[in-house]
Amino acid sequence: MKKSLLTLCILTVSTFLSGQEIKLSVAPTINFAPHYRSVQGGPGQNIKAGFSSSFDFLFINDKRLNFGFGLNYHFSQLEFVPNLNTGEMILHTENVNLLSIRVKSVCNFKNNFYLSLDPSVDFHLNHDSQQTINNQSGIGLAIGIGKNIKIKDALYLNIEPKLWIHNIIPFNNETYPYRLTTAGLNFGLAFGR
Repeated sequence: MKKSLLTLCILTVSTFLSGQEIKLSVAPTINFAPHYRSVQGGPGQNIKAGFSSSFDFLFINDKRLNFGFGLNYHFSQLEFVPNLNTGEMILHTENVNLLSIRVKSVCNFKNNFYLSLDPSVDFHLNHDSQQTINNQSGIGLAIGIGKNIKIKDALYLNIEPKLWIHNIIPFNNETYPYRLTTAGLNFGLAFGR
């Protein structure tokens, strides 16, 4: 009975995963948070480093357009630089931790190149109201152009320059919101196809 149940589980999982792609990746990033509206006298910023990690599940249908889901964790640092109009503010760095749930859409091209456009729902973890950066919880968007390099059957090295824009549609009502923008280079492994 145990062998039959184990065999059934293996067959079910392998059937489910055929025609699918699972991707694990990490990305060193640079982070900045420009105002999309001009604010007179606001603090300046210095670009700082961060990182992103992601887990993606893509339904492969051997056509040009594929869809899937993804889960991202972003760690970003922002350094705010005071000016004459920022009062008692001192030069300081703020950390931003985001968890993003993405709907993936991938347009495939020749030679394993692709374009990805991923709308996301972002959740700002541990936001403090004393921070200069606004709460980044909201609807965001990620855009990337990448390539899958075949290592062996059903195993690919994935390289993808990517841009994440968070808080395009904020969940919190902000008059002049900062929108965390992150650029990075994803390196990962893709399993399946």
